[in-house]
Amino acid sequence: MSSNAAVGLEQVGPVMVVRVTGELDMASEDLLRRHLTEAMAAEPETLVLDLTGVTFFASAGLHVLVDVQHDATAKGLDLRVVADSRIVLRPMEITGVDQLVTVVSSVDQALAHS
Repeated sequence: MSSNAAVGLEQVGPVMVVRVTGELDMASEDLLRRHLTEAMAAEPETLVLDLTGVTFFASAGLHVLVDVQHDATAKGLDLRVVADSRIVLRPMEITGVDQLVTVVSSVDQALAHS
């Protein structure tokens, strides 16, 4: 199954930003998990997961958010999820995932709190 997503990493001081664009579903879940593992291995103070470029957000994306929050907490990392579209925010609200993770509306806002 091919993925219609791209994931990139950017180190900004003590913060690692993981940017996702495209469709976040079962086809892209492993790609995102690999990048998140790589990002956490860099031992940043804060991990920012930027979902502003996501065009489709399936339950696999929700599972990744729950898992990465758990992993970040276990490693003592602060996790911030950047989301500004109903495509991402609505599934998070319906399932309560927005209560498990810190959600902000921009990467700048996430970096300002670091």
